Amino acid sequence: MGTHVDQVRDPSAGTPTPSSRDSGESSAVLQTPTEHTTAPGTAPETRSQSMLNRETSALTHGRAVDFTWENLTYQVPVEDKDGNIAYKTLLFNLSGCAKGGRVLAIMGPSGAGKTTLMGTITGKLYNATARQDGCCFMNNNIYQQRYKRLVSYVCQDDIVMGKDTPREAIHFSARLRLGLDEDTARRRVAEVIKRLSLTKCQDTILGIPGILKGVSGGERKRANIGTELVTNPFVMLLDEPTTGLDSVNAVRVGQLLQDLAKNDMRTVIATVHSPSSELFDLFDDLLLLAKGHVIYHGPTADSIEYFASLGYDVPPHTNPTEYFMNLLQLPEDILSQLWLAWEDYVMSDAAKDNPCLTPVTGAITLTDDYLEEQLELKGANFCLQFSELFKRSWRMYMRDPGNFYGRAAQTLLFAIFIGLFFLNVQLNQQGVQDRQGALYITLMNNLFGAAMNGIAAFPPERAVFLQEQANDAYNAYTYFLAKNLAELPWQILFPTVFDLIVYFMIHFHRSADAFFVHWFILVLLANLGYSFGLMFATFFKESQAAFAMVPIVLLPLFIVAGLFANTDRLYPYWEWVNYLSFPRHAYLGVFTNEFDRLPVICNPVTTSCTFPNGQAVIKQMGFEGWHYWQTFVALIVYQIGLRIIGGTSLFYQGRQRRGKLQFVKNLRNRVASPRAIASARSNDELSNIQSTLVGSVATPSNAYGTEASSHGNPENHQPLLGYENERAALSSLDTPVTFEESPVNIKELRSRKYGS
Repeated sequence: MGTHVDQVRDPSAGTPTPSSRDSGESSAVLQTPTEHTTAPGTAPETRSQSMLNRETSALTHGRAVDFTWENLTYQVPVEDKDGNIAYKTLLFNLSGCAKGGRVLAIMGPSGAGKTTLMGTITGKLYNATARQDGCCFMNNNIYQQRYKRLVSYVCQDDIVMGKDTPREAIHFSARLRLGLDEDTARRRVAEVIKRLSLTKCQDTILGIPGILKGVSGGERKRANIGTELVTNPFVMLLDEPTTGLDSVNAVRVGQLLQDLAKNDMRTVIATVHSPSSELFDLFDDLLLLAKGHVIYHGPTADSIEYFASLGYDVPPHTNPTEYFMNLLQLPEDILSQLWLAWEDYVMSDAAKDNPCLTPVTGAITLTDDYLEEQLELKGANFCLQFSELFKRSWRMYMRDPGNFYGRAAQTLLFAIFIGLFFLNVQLNQQGVQDRQGALYITLMNNLFGAAMNGIAAFPPERAVFLQEQANDAYNAYTYFLAKNLAELPWQILFPTVFDLIVYFMIHFHRSADAFFVHWFILVLLANLGYSFGLMFATFFKESQAAFAMVPIVLLPLFIVAGLFANTDRLYPYWEWVNYLSFPRHAYLGVFTNEFDRLPVICNPVTTSCTFPNGQAVIKQMGFEGWHYWQTFVALIVYQIGLRIIGGTSLFYQGRQRRGKLQFVKNLRNRVASPRAIASARSNDELSNIQSTLVGSVATPSNAYGTEASSHGNPENHQPLLGYENERAALSSLDTPVTFEESPVNIKELRSRKYGS
């Protein structure tokens, strides 16, 4: 379904406003926050009631936070044609600030460094071989791992489960990332849906573009934003939120960002490629990037005047964004002049009036109860994680009837085909060989079918899983366990249907205990095969690679299963394959279960026969002493092992995706700046900073200058303080300070450096 919105231009306001026809839904986006008051004569709120009221109205209680980054440099290794490794700089000593209650738009052509900057400042850009330097602050506070809960990041692609509805996707995020109880989560989700104008489509599936029809592109984008907004972040970063949307939906997203900044006092940072003039007017501040350098950073309204002062006048009746984008794609010799012009500007008196370059005022106060609650939230426990993950996996199966019918048809066709091929196997010498082949093919069919289903189950969810791991929503092992157990009913149903058809058509041993042993082994093998396929699906980014590798791995295991080769004659260096071959253990179980129950195959007195009974067949195959309960234990142990390996694979992938705030680690390469001292909350933290910095080589706190690096290389930084001054700075850490201490003016630091 789509959303129909009529936008009318108000010349006096200068920004689009919703028409009356859509006022019922869009007014929620532009509403003014309301205050919660206590009626006269009522008892004062208890702490639990106060917390509940804050939860239910959390989205209208923002915190003005200035998010600042200083001297960010990011380099990645590249290999030249001679095989030598060199580092390519993607970000050159960038500094900037996003002010609380304002929307900062980051613009630039492809390759300018927009997404790299967003990923770097949030710690979500993981590259173990990359070089990164610089630091970020939330007001006066060094942006540390514990503050990541206060910052949300919305990717360019709408990474959501296509068969979920907007309400379900937002509810899932609220339950797992915040650990909210069911009632509180529902109220919070309802508020988010209302704010995002998703009421009409809240129960329509999100869909998969080009594959599964669902909500419109704008609604899908807002639902994606809702999964982050429900966590009530102080800072919201969005990577090209308007890409792929028509002009109406793009403006509507821009209005939403304005509302989140102005009414909720959030800090909003969004990258945009080439916005329309209407959308451009909705941004308060602008950061222009070209080839990893800053071209302009300041109020959007002042950008035209700034470039005019450089001789680049925006022609009349021209969209400023189109002009800027053309400007940013000029040859590098011209761009270098713009880089130098900006560096001169930030050192001039005119920069004092630029709000994006003014020093940060105030600090996040940790005496705020609500902030403390946000920082101390632990997320969902194991039981809640497993419950929500299991329910979501079950929904995905229930909303995919095509997959069910396809697997059911496959099961019936293979069962009937195998049953007809081995129909009514006789109890004679020829029947011995037929029974061996029939037992083998039933196992192979169930194992391969389950493994292929396991491979196909994970790739559609890989991007969602990695995104949720980046948000630390749940444990990877819990996800893998829930995924396997949600599939369990199908891995019982289809082997049961298969065995009911095949077992009696082939005429295996007619007894209840023989049937149930055979059935249980098939069920165990099917679940093991699914875990095997799912495990391989986690190893490869592309499902085609997993589909190719699974047969290669299973083939040797089937060769030593016992039908094709007597394993007693194997060379010693192949014996280890016997222990890894779960098809062999399954075959031993069904084989002994069948032939151990055949007391008489032929009468050797009256008939010349090789196998007078089932025990003779078992002895000939070398399977003496094996009992089917050993197969039960072996298959269960193998299944546990495969799930541990698969879960571990997901765990490490998720940990890499979460990454770390590398600029916190890089504090070893920075002098103890007054800002870092002001951000310390206790003497313990001060001692931690001191222990980190003692003995390090000082580098300049060069907020907006360029002398620290001519090419953005951290190794080229020149020390701002000498050795003695550095020791003096470090010794100042022993002086107790409070968290709310005023920050040092960045311009004063700059004046000390340049002597101006």
